[in-house]
Amino acid sequence: MRIRPATADDLPALMVLEEAGFPAAERWSAQAWRSELAGTDRWVRVGIDQDRVIGVISVQILVPDSDLMRIVVDPRRRREGLATRLVTAAVDHAAAAGASAMMLEVRHDNDAAIACYGRAGFEQLTSRDHYYGQGRHALVMRAWDLGRTEGATS
Repeated sequence: MRIRPATADDLPALMVLEEAGFPAAERWSAQAWRSELAGTDRWVRVGIDQDRVIGVISVQILVPDSDLMRIVVDPRRRREGLATRLVTAAVDHAAAAGASAMMLEVRHDNDAAIACYGRAGFEQLTSRDHYYGQGRHALVMRAWDLGRTEGATS
């Protein structure tokens, strides 16, 4: 997989990822993705394999903080380390941009994502009841001292 900047031309592929990756109530709209792609404070990258978008990540960088806004990996390509590569690249970029920490929310029952974030240095701060809808709670996680994280920059 190679990682490159996302463009408006990727929007159809991003919508396919959203549909495959999330229940309808949790999907981002095309307009939400357009806003991410146009945001001057956003770092949006896609993972590409054989000219096909197989993952996407969006991070908001407001130094000294940053927020992992969204990550989606094609369900058929999960458990291959793609999310880890995208998160590592995002953390490295945020650190290089001057951010010292990164926050995110993740569904409390998304064990694979929670493990991925833990490997990247994120720790649980708190939880938010019903954040994703009735009975679908979020864990709030934070990675501290981003400058100490090692990995590939992108």
